[in-house]
Amino acid sequence: MDDATLTIRLCERLAIVPGWSWRPGGPAYTDDELGIYYGAIPAEAPWGIGVRVYGGDDVDTVERRAQLRIRGLLDSRPGADRIAGIALTVLHGLSRWGGINDIRRTSFDPKGEDATGRQGRTDNYRIRLDNPEASI
Repeated sequence: MDDATLTIRLCERLAIVPGWSWRPGGPAYTDDELGIYYGAIPAEAPWGIGVRVYGGDDVDTVERRAQLRIRGLLDSRPGADRIAGIALTVLHGLSRWGGINDIRRTSFDPKGEDATGRQGRTDNYRIRLDNPEASI
């Protein structure tokens, strides 16, 4: 599975949460929806999760890493932490889904308040992919 496919699958999985949306082709997210983005969260988004695959190497093509960049709502100090807790429930321990064998959160880092007054954090996950023969 390539990085783009894996990133999209993670976005799709996060979008199972009521009120969280993944619409890469639009329309724009409403202020009541937590937008899920491939890569960076746009500056104008009031809150959201940006998903990015990183790491791995060309020898071990079965293990990857992914980072969620989380932004909470304005004036909500625990907002990013609450979003991260829900994302953890959705992803951590996910097994045998969409070509993914296992996902585990490996670290997180509170980023504090950004220039827009919103709390942020990053959460990092280790992903083990199914072997290609098991996905056929």
